[in-house]
Amino acid sequence: MPQIDYRISPAETQIIKAFAIMAMLIHHLFLNHPEYGLGVYSIAIMGKVCVALFVFLSGYGMAITFPKNVYGGLNVAKDIFFFLGKRYVKFYMNYWVIFVVSILMGVFCFGRTLEIAYGTDNGLLAKLIIDFWGLRGFGSYNITWWFNELILTLWLLFPLLYALMRNIVVSICIIAVLYMNPGDFLYMSEALASCLSVYVLPFCIGICMACHAGRINRILNTIPPKFLLTVLAAATSVFLFLRGVSLFPKFSYFRVDPFATVSFVLFVVCLCRVTKLKFHALQFVGKHSMNMYLTHTFIFCYF
Repeated sequence: MPQIDYRISPAETQIIKAFAIMAMLIHHLFLNHPEYGLGVYSIAIMGKVCVALFVFLSGYGMAITFPKNVYGGLNVAKDIFFFLGKRYVKFYMNYWVIFVVSILMGVFCFGRTLEIAYGTDNGLLAKLIIDFWGLRGFGSYNITWWFNELILTLWLLFPLLYALMRNIVVSICIIAVLYMNPGDFLYMSEALASCLSVYVLPFCIGICMACHAGRINRILNTIPPKFLLTVLAAATSVFLFLRGVSLFPKFSYFRVDPFATVSFVLFVVCLCRVTKLKFHALQFVGKHSMNMYLTHTFIFCYF
């Protein structure tokens, strides 16, 4: 039987991003509108898995592109600095354009002043500067930009997390501890970024799956592709259902996200391998997902 490479390709990354951004739109549009019925409300709750998907893909992508010999080289700090620097520069070059245009439009055209966004107390300039760097969390000019603080912090933690995830035994132990969160110790990380205690786990899983892609490939190749596709489709459906309908209080909402994320990502990859389809329309949406994330709240809410 020919071996199938189940590693996530750049095209499949864009396809997954497309599903994630559509899930985000559904979540934001319908979560606060129960008048559309329980079914729509449950789907809106499922849509929150989008954050875990984006975080997972970020961890996976960073781990795949991270130079494998960094920790054995002579210029570890320099190599890490330039690796992270490229990612931060790319983010800010995109974010700052939308930030400036959105605030100018909001203040001068749509009545969303800095006082409305940041409060009427002193320190508006300081809050604006912090928001300019994407670090205002839920106090941002656009509340959806809370994610900026989270992802920027996760990127900063990446070199340490990558070093830990390279060993399969250590990575499994760390992932188990992060999921169980004994003594709620992870809540201390909220001082660094909002929701970091929740989303450091899918970020680490993404890194782990990239570091051990060969081992995962060998395991998945022991299963017939069409059967695997069926199992992954069923598993994703069950996990998303459990996320949207709280049948088991200890296994619902955010607790389901790591499982739903992994099963859905592998489902998309397996679907592309089995059907040979390229899903060009979804790739197009995925390529523009960051701009959609940064602007959609202005369109349906503030403006």
